[in-house]
Amino acid sequence: MTQRRSYEDQIEGGYVHVIEPGLYHNVIVEDFKSMYPSLIISKNICFTTLSEKGKTISPTGVRFLTKDQREGLLPSILAELMQERDRLKKLMRDTVSDDEKDYYRGVQEAVKILMNAFYGVFASTFYRFTDQRIGASITAFARESIRNVIKQLEDEDIKVIYSDTDSVFIQSPHADLEKTVEFGKDIAQRFSEGGANLEFEKVMEPFFSHGKKKRYVGRMVWPEKGLIIRGYEIRRTDSFDLQSETLMGVFEKILDGDTEGAVQYAREVIQQVLRGEVETEQLVISRSAKSENFYKAPDRMANVLAARKMKEMGYEFQPGMKVSWVVTDSRKTPQEVEPYISGREFSAEPDYKYYAERLAQSIVRVTDALGWDERRLLTGQQQTTLFETKPRKERKKGEVKKASGKVNLEDFM
Repeated sequence: MTQRRSYEDQIEGGYVHVIEPGLYHNVIVEDFKSMYPSLIISKNICFTTLSEKGKTISPTGVRFLTKDQREGLLPSILAELMQERDRLKKLMRDTVSDDEKDYYRGVQEAVKILMNAFYGVFASTFYRFTDQRIGASITAFARESIRNVIKQLEDEDIKVIYSDTDSVFIQSPHADLEKTVEFGKDIAQRFSEGGANLEFEKVMEPFFSHGKKKRYVGRMVWPEKGLIIRGYEIRRTDSFDLQSETLMGVFEKILDGDTEGAVQYAREVIQQVLRGEVETEQLVISRSAKSENFYKAPDRMANVLAARKMKEMGYEFQPGMKVSWVVTDSRKTPQEVEPYISGREFSAEPDYKYYAERLAQSIVRVTDALGWDERRLLTGQQQTTLFETKPRKERKKGEVKKASGKVNLEDFM
């Protein structure tokens, strides 16, 4: 029996390229289509081609037979699956029926998951065919590909904003959308070679980078319009309406270039909550509640406690129903909650300090990049600003780290 490997033995993952936080303009997103499956196919990576006689050498030093030496089993299977996915995506695009579009979208997504599972087997710690030499080679080839793209772009003075595993975020040198789209298509065509297929995905104008992995917000303007939010949970199961509304308000102001206004808006809402100047409906938390024996500690579950009180008040409750409540005292263990029933007068007083702190905890995941942590949001004291590289007292007058196309917070101070 093969001994299960420890987590310490896990392979290195995809390459992440992160720069300082800020607001950028005309950002294009390029994405390597099915990067890991494409690499497995193009490099002929498989347990059937792993050999010291291999002519293909991965960045980790592992050798694989080339296709002229022996075609790998998994690359041939993946090539067929990739063709099938392309066929399904074409059918999805060509059909006019919404039901058929949804059907083809679901099937092609299933094929995509199946294709990505091939890498997962090699990168795991417990499957029969696990071979971390293979998994590490795949991610190493991927990192090499991304780094090569970034290096070539930066050598041409093209600014790379962010990169994560198989995506590259690039700042267009053009202010015009039409020229930016042409630029994005040109980049995709230039770097689609050697089995890699770089796809031009979208344009965002503007784009806010937090500076941390997978945490950004942008307004998509091509190929369609919409707000792209990654790394921020707008609607969690334990969130309340004011939480989501305030976070969206902060995003909109930041994307409008009003970073100072974003912080001021967040602080005003938090202060209103502390003063109890908000509607109770905005503080309601809702979640389904199962039967009490489903939970290990039902006496600590707010949804269970709310359901109990509902039944005591004469309302019908069935396991699985969604219940709503307002926290009235978070200092107690378990915290005290009061059911919130639409159409029924709510006479209890919410724990406004609890809600203000919850609100600050959500917003600080954005504003900490602007120099405002949770305590400062609650008290209004700011000690650092966006793009500073040293404490304020150590900086020379007018000295600030800037990047082309970015809004400098000190311009608003």
